[in-house]
Amino acid sequence: MVDHLVKRVLLIMWLAVACSSTPEKSTAEAKTPEGAKPLEHEKCDDSMGRAEVLNASDGKFALKQIFDKTSGRELCRIADLNHDGKPDMYEFYNADGSLRRREGAYENTDAISEIQIYENGKLVRRERDTTGQRKIDTWDTYDPATGKLVKRERDNNGDGKVDQWWTFDGQNTTIAIDKNGDGQPDPDQTITVGPNGQAITPPKPADTATGDAGGGGGATLPPPPPPPVLYSATPTSPDAGAPKKKPGAKK
Repeated sequence: MVDHLVKRVLLIMWLAVACSSTPEKSTAEAKTPEGAKPLEHEKCDDSMGRAEVLNASDGKFALKQIFDKTSGRELCRIADLNHDGKPDMYEFYNADGSLRRREGAYENTDAISEIQIYENGKLVRRERDTTGQRKIDTWDTYDPATGKLVKRERDNNGDGKVDQWWTFDGQNTTIAIDKNGDGQPDPDQTITVGPNGQAITPPKPADTATGDAGGGGGATLPPPPPPPVLYSATPTSPDAGAPKKKPGAKK
């Protein structure tokens, strides 16, 4: 477990390192999401239909399900996963009962920190606020066939524009960075990292006062910035489907 966390930290820390390779095709052609926007909570309350509440053994709210009054199907549910008395997960269902949307509130407020979008019960997209600024700064794309993360786009500097493009190919991750603000990956700011957290593509040496950037005596790379803080209370697995209804719920 410790080794896994160390590898993740090393991977993120390499974001500040430059290299000389050209971006992968899938990285260079990445589409920029529509600017950073607030994470919008979808309505799920008693006014939508019939509500059933399941309380924990101590009488505190644990789960609320909203059912359509006509068809009886479950429309959405609200859950308190950490038992602090505040909702921290919302799920919304299609007419066939499959999961279509999940929202997570991982702070000590009612603000939404993450939205997951599902198609046919499979996770296909995830939008996240990793900095607590109440706006989307990370867009993840998943392969619905495998459930694997295949692309990540990030607004690292908080200006509302994507400036990092991550692509995942097997055990390797390619990260392209836009440092000049033109909205495109900079060819000399791309790095590929292996599963052990080490760079596969050689980093570009830092310029020295004498202009010796490639030969011996060149300056060492500057230390990378600390990794972004991600909320760790991520909901369950991507292939979640629609959870079964809880029998014997109290109204």
